[in-house]
Amino acid sequence: MACAASLLWAAPARDAGLSRAQDAFGRLPLRFEANLGQWIPTVRYAARASEYTLLLTGAGPTIALGGSQRVDISLMGSNPAAEIQPLEKLSVRTNYFVGARDRWRSDVPTYSRVQYGQVYNGIDVVYYGGQDHLEYDFTVAPGADPSAIRLRFQGADRVSITPQGDLLVEAAGRRIVQKRPWLYQDAARGAARREVPGRYVMLGDNLIGFSIGRYDPARPLVIDPLLTYSTFLGGTGTEEFDAIKTDSHGYLYMVGSTTASNLTLSPGAWWPTNSSAPGYADEIVAVLDTTAPDPQPLRYLTYLGGSADEFPSGLDVDSQYHVYITGSTDSTDYPVYGNAVQTAPLGTTWNAFVTELDLLGGGLPYSTYLGGTNASYGRGIAVDKNGLMYVIGTTQATDFPVTDNAYAAVLYGPQDMFLTELDPNATGPAYSSYLGGEASDDGRAIAVGADGLVYFTGTTESTLFPLAGASYLSALQGGDDIVIGVMDLTQSGVNSLVYSTYFGGSDTDMVRRLTFDSSGRLLLAGYTFSVDFPITHDAVQSVAGGNGDAFVSVVDPSRPGAFLVYSTFLGGSHSDVAYDVIQDATGSLLITGYTLSSDFPVTYDAPQPQYGNGAEVFVTKIKPGSPGIGGIEFSTYLGTTGIHVGKGIAVASSGAVYVAGYTTVGLPIVGASAVSYDNTSGAHDAFFLMLTQLAAQPASSARGRTPPARPAAVKRGSPAR
Repeated sequence: MACAASLLWAAPARDAGLSRAQDAFGRLPLRFEANLGQWIPTVRYAARASEYTLLLTGAGPTIALGGSQRVDISLMGSNPAAEIQPLEKLSVRTNYFVGARDRWRSDVPTYSRVQYGQVYNGIDVVYYGGQDHLEYDFTVAPGADPSAIRLRFQGADRVSITPQGDLLVEAAGRRIVQKRPWLYQDAARGAARREVPGRYVMLGDNLIGFSIGRYDPARPLVIDPLLTYSTFLGGTGTEEFDAIKTDSHGYLYMVGSTTASNLTLSPGAWWPTNSSAPGYADEIVAVLDTTAPDPQPLRYLTYLGGSADEFPSGLDVDSQYHVYITGSTDSTDYPVYGNAVQTAPLGTTWNAFVTELDLLGGGLPYSTYLGGTNASYGRGIAVDKNGLMYVIGTTQATDFPVTDNAYAAVLYGPQDMFLTELDPNATGPAYSSYLGGEASDDGRAIAVGADGLVYFTGTTESTLFPLAGASYLSALQGGDDIVIGVMDLTQSGVNSLVYSTYFGGSDTDMVRRLTFDSSGRLLLAGYTFSVDFPITHDAVQSVAGGNGDAFVSVVDPSRPGAFLVYSTFLGGSHSDVAYDVIQDATGSLLITGYTLSSDFPVTYDAPQPQYGNGAEVFVTKIKPGSPGIGGIEFSTYLGTTGIHVGKGIAVASSGAVYVAGYTTVGLPIVGASAVSYDNTSGAHDAFFLMLTQLAAQPASSARGRTPPARPAAVKRGSPAR
C-alpha cells in the first residue's frame, strides 16, 4: 500500500496567453540535504521548498511554515528505530559559508527521496515532492495491516473532516486541506486499476486514521490523498535576486538575498537559510544548467553570510566556473578566507565585501571585507582573464584602504566612489583609490576590457568630479549626473584616470548597469528625470514620456568625437526604471526593470499586453539604428497588482532570455511561479523566469487605471539598492 500526500499552495490566476514564459524552478524536485552539522542534531534530512521546510527527524517529519510556526506529523505507535535511508542522489552541490569557519559546510549531499524503513510492521514511508508540493507514500507489503497507520498533526489548532470527506488542518490562521483519499489496487499484468472504498476517520484529538473497504490483502493497496493550502502561507521572509549572468557552458548564475529563517526549534540553533535572528538577510547563490534535459537543472547552491545583513549587488563569472560577488554587510563575522585584505570590519557599520566561489572545487578560495570606520558599500565587480578582481562602490570612510599609486588618497566629499583592484594571491590591494568631488558620489558599475582598461560608471552631485581626456560633457548638468570613466591601473596617480565625463541632462539622472556590446562599446541603463537627456536621432523614443523614464545608451570612450553612439528614452506617462541591459547575438538590446506606466510601449505579441495596476516588470527588445516605434522588436509587462521588479537579464546561447528580480504576490505566468508570502508584512520574494521566444512586432499602447506610487525603498539603514 502507498499513502501519498501532496503539499501545494494556491497561486494567483494564471493567464493562458502567457505561454512564452516558463520558470525553470518549476522543474526542480525537492532536495533533501543530509545534516552535516548545518541543522540541529535531531534533524537527519531537510528539504526547503517555496512555501515550507520539511525536516525529517528520528521522530518523524516536521513541516516548518515560516517564523516559529510548525506542524509535526507524528506517526503514532511507529518504530522509533526505523531505518532512515536517502534515495536517488542528486548532482547539485550545496555549500554553507555562514558565520565562523567551524560552521561552514561544503559538498553537502542531496537526494530526491528519503525512506523510513519499517515504520510499522511491513510498512515503509517515502518522502519526495517538488517546489510546490510535498508527497509521502506509505508502502505496505502484502499482508501488512494499514490500520496501524495513525497520523497526529501536532501544532495544529484544529483538525476536522469536512462534509466532502476532506481533512482540514488549521494552524495559526492557515488552512491545509488534505483531499478525500483515493484508494486503488493495481491489477495483474496491465489490467485496469481497481478503486477501493476508503475514508479518513478521527481517532482522537488531531489524530487521524483510515477506514478501508474490501480489498485484496495479497496485493499492494494505494491510498492517495492530496494535501493543499487554501491560501498563501504567511511569513515575513524577504527574498530577492539582484544579478544574473550566463556563461559559455550554458550555466545560469544568480545571486540574491534571503531573510527566511523558517523555524527555530531550540535556542541558538543554526539554520542554513539564515544564520542570525529572523529578519536579517544572507546571500544566496544559485547555478542552473540551462542545457540539462533532466528535471533537475540546479547544479550549485550556496548560502553566505554572518550574524547580521548581507546584500549582494555585483556578480561576475569566469570560464573556470568561478563566481565573483560584491555587496554590503554589517556582520562582524562575515566569512573571510585566503589572502583577505581585511579579515574584520574596521567599524560597526556597513562594509563592502568581495567573495570568490569555486563551483568545481566546492570551496571558498577568497573572501574579504573592504571598508573603513564609516560606511562602505560594494556595488559592481568584474574579473579579468588573469583572475584579478575589480570592484567599484561607495564609501564615507576617511580610512578606506588606498594604495600608493591611487588617483586620490583622500576622501574629498562626504561620500566618494572607490575603485579597487584585488589580486587573490596578494594580501593587499594591487590598486585602490577614491574617486569623487566636493559633494556625494556613488559608484555603480564596472567592467574590464580586453585591452586591460577598466571602465566605470556612477552618479555624482559634484561640480568638481575629476575629468580626463576630451569629455563629452565638461560640467555638471543637473542635480545628479551620471559619470562615465576609463582607468589604466598600470599607471599611477592622476595618470591612472584616462578618460572621464559627465553624462545627463538638467534634472536627476541615475545609472544602474554598465556592460560591453559586441564591438567593445559601453551599454548603460538606468533612469532619468531630464527631458533634455542626451538622445540620438535614431532613438525608439525621442521624447520623455512622463515622471521619470528608463534610458538605454551606447557610448564609445575610445572615440571622444563620436562618444554618443545611441541613446533613447523608454517609458510611459509615469515612472519607469531600467536595471539591466544586455546585447543578444543579433545586436539587439534587451532591457528589464519596472514601470508604473499604463501606457508603457508594448508589442502586439506581448505575453502580457495590459498593465496590471501595480509596479510591473517590463522586458523590452530594441534595435539600435531603427528609429521610432518600429525599433521596438518586443516589449511586455509581467505582473499584476503589487510590486514586481526585474533586476537582471541574461541571454543563453540558445537565445532564451532569463529575467530575475523580486515580487510581492507572484507572477501570473504559465509555467512560472515565485515564492509567495503574506505581503501584509512587507515581504517580497525572488522570482526567476525564462522567455523562450521574442518576436519583432509593431508596438501597441496599453492603457489602464492610474498606477500607484513608486515602490517602497528597502528598510532604513540598509544600503541603497
